Amino acid sequence: MTAKLELFDGVYPFLATPLRPETQDLDESRLRSHIDDLVREGGIHGITALGSTGEFALLSEDERRRVAEVTIDAVKGRVPVVIGTAAIATRTAVALSRHAEGAGADAIIVNPQSYWLPNEEELFEHYRAIAQAVSIPVMVYNNPGTTKVDMAPRFIARLAREFNHFTGVKESSGDIRRVQDILALTGGRMKVSIGHQSLGLAAFAVGASGWTTGIANTIPQLCVEIFELAVRRRDVDKAREVFMQILPLCDFYAEKSLTRAVKAAAEIMGKPLGPPRLPLRSLGEADRRVLRGLLADLGLVARG
Repeated sequence: MTAKLELFDGVYPFLATPLRPETQDLDESRLRSHIDDLVREGGIHGITALGSTGEFALLSEDERRRVAEVTIDAVKGRVPVVIGTAAIATRTAVALSRHAEGAGADAIIVNPQSYWLPNEEELFEHYRAIAQAVSIPVMVYNNPGTTKVDMAPRFIARLAREFNHFTGVKESSGDIRRVQDILALTGGRMKVSIGHQSLGLAAFAVGASGWTTGIANTIPQLCVEIFELAVRRRDVDKAREVFMQILPLCDFYAEKSLTRAVKAAAEIMGKPLGPPRLPLRSLGEADRRVLRGLLADLGLVARG
């Protein structure tokens, strides 16, 4: 019997947030069915809601609270649920973090949102306020491509030393060396999950134990297979074989943005998640043709 994974280990899709085409309002029914598909058919190890793929920055605070509540209720304890609680204002991040804990989240994930670039001490105090507000585990999220705030491994190690419930980090800088550095500087106490879909296999090779990625909305079974081969079975050759099959799709998603690509793929595959919320727009027809071809290469749709 396969041993149960620890929190933050394995494949955690960063959920897309389904919206109604006519109004762009939250589609709660579709959110529930999408989660059920990922858990029952996809075999994923956990769920992460309200990240970049989930368009959290385009949702109101009330909508974010509702997404958290619906997600936790829909999962029904089958896998861990991690809720994104990032906000520019510390008081907002604290309030959202408290709400997530009260709603039953297993953990929260927090990346620094910034209009004014914070210095290191300001950033530390932001995380201190969140640490004091909740008792559930916290995953720190480093994604300088969107936040413009790059948290170095030494800073992440400082957070791990200061706050016992800071036990994971999602590393999305694109620098694979950071996986090794974070593990070394924290003595392995900080679980490292890779965020970049095209670097999943490389990150596993240097010690990452999780893959928190938007592409798992589309290909959950393949992401889980790669994790199982690379991390649990240590069959690097077979893992590479499967990973090379999905790499063109990973690269397409990186180029076109996860939000647009995930929602376009869902529609092509017959399980639509609605459009992105404005100002984001859906993929154009030329890109959709390319995407259909990539999905067909993986046997997910018929060639059009």
